[in-house]
Amino acid sequence: MKLGNNILAFIVFVIIGIPIFILFLPIMIVLYPIHFFQRKRFEKKYSEFLTSNNGKNFFCYNNRKNSKEYIEEQIIPNLTDGIEIVYLNGKKVESEYNVEFISEALYKFKNYSGFPHLMKIQNGKLIDKSINNPFYNVLNLKKDKTELLTKINRFFELNEIKNVA
Repeated sequence: MKLGNNILAFIVFVIIGIPIFILFLPIMIVLYPIHFFQRKRFEKKYSEFLTSNNGKNFFCYNNRKNSKEYIEEQIIPNLTDGIEIVYLNGKKVESEYNVEFISEALYKFKNYSGFPHLMKIQNGKLIDKSINNPFYNVLNLKKDKTELLTKINRFFELNEIKNVA
């Protein structure tokens, strides 16, 4: 019986699967190069974005309920000038910069282990670091936020620290 089911499945695959594959093959042959060249064009524009924004620093956070309010009231006001804010409202990126390029940067995180996250552009390359663990030490364990702000400034190679309120 089992052998008969396998033979029947193979016959159905041959009768239905192969013609469907043959039917869609021309579409795939046409769409693949289009997608390939669109991706290459986007990567070129993304590279230009990185080059034109060389030296920019970004603080990224999301809408997680237990941290959003604290970040907006206690962390962001104490960040030094020149640190751009990127907010992820669910899957929607809110930023003053091109959303497509910021999304690409977020997608390409190499050191992701949760938000908040830091990224900077140096020499046309994106460098990132998660500050999830130190942030939640401040939030949950009531540690001093000055140490967290110092880590942020150290990552961005900034010497100044705003007076922590």
